[in-house]
Amino acid sequence: MDLAEALQQLSPQARKICAADALPQLKGMAAAGLAPLPPVEMVSVLAILAAEPSPEIADKARGTLSGMPEAVLTGAIDQRLAPAVLGLLVGLCRGRDAVLQKLILSSDLPDEAVIDLARDLQSERLLETIAANEQRMLRCPRIIEALYFNKAARMSTVDRAIELAVRHGLELSAIPAFEEVKAAITGQQAARTDAEPGLEDLFFTNLLDDADLAALDAEFVDEVLESRAVGQTGDGDQERKISDVQLDISKMSISHKVRLAMLGNATQRAVLIRDSNKTVIMAVLKSPGLGDNEVMRFSRARSLPEEALRYVCSRREWTKHYQVKLNLATNPRTPMQEALKYLNHLRPSDLKAVERSRDVPQAIARAARNLRAKRGH
Repeated sequence: MDLAEALQQLSPQARKICAADALPQLKGMAAAGLAPLPPVEMVSVLAILAAEPSPEIADKARGTLSGMPEAVLTGAIDQRLAPAVLGLLVGLCRGRDAVLQKLILSSDLPDEAVIDLARDLQSERLLETIAANEQRMLRCPRIIEALYFNKAARMSTVDRAIELAVRHGLELSAIPAFEEVKAAITGQQAARTDAEPGLEDLFFTNLLDDADLAALDAEFVDEVLESRAVGQTGDGDQERKISDVQLDISKMSISHKVRLAMLGNATQRAVLIRDSNKTVIMAVLKSPGLGDNEVMRFSRARSLPEEALRYVCSRREWTKHYQVKLNLATNPRTPMQEALKYLNHLRPSDLKAVERSRDVPQAIARAARNLRAKRGH
């Protein structure tokens, strides 16, 4: 934290307090907020003392700063505190929305501090304030990325921020499925511009936070959905819950589904991977939360389009697993050249099963037979 600018702004009296050779008693009094200084200088001095080598003085200064009345802090912010001081206040004033609002509105607040707030804040109103500063987001696109992954940020807020990025040709590399996010945004109506949450925001938040859905076992959900794909149905409570979730997700816009794929849980991804839209499916496969067990299940799903299976084949960290290789070799939707490649890795017993299977293309069964004969099994 560079406090040189803050030190330069101080009066000679305040500088004496912060000098390296100042008496510890003087620094201790100032750290306790007892120095006769105007509020703006007091805040700056406390910020400088918070970086003191002495833990006792530094801790006391931080405690005094974090406990100062909101009116004092907001008044000092209005008088143009140094950026490093503003950044320190961000860390010390979490939960004090009036102070944070002032900080966010300050053009001197460092971008890194705004990124931290965009990532961590749980206040929709404050996140909306961050997203309203388009100039700052264009200068620092990482703010948009942080907003996107903050579950507390409303969907409409995120949509507007992504729209801004797309409109100005920004590439948000921290969002693994940015191409899918971009496609979803460009293919739908313009995002809402008002600051109040709409029904679609509430709908998205409720689904994202659905505790009953999170309690469902993702593997069970996957099995139920695979059974339905071949015409088998169940009428238990959990099956009905899965049907309700499918219905709810089907009502969402593409950009909502893509963000749910990025932020949601394994159960939600099990539903989304079977969406009719390839953009949504690819977003699921690029989700940062996607686990190896999910990939193993998804790689055998016959509902996946060729493009999705080709993507799975391209990820070496996934195809190192034997089960993924077996699934890709036997999934009739896997591109033929890729499926043939994975046959070479199969055990004799699995090759024999592939050879006799009626569910794989004849070319795969024939290749399995030839390979088994070549190996002498």
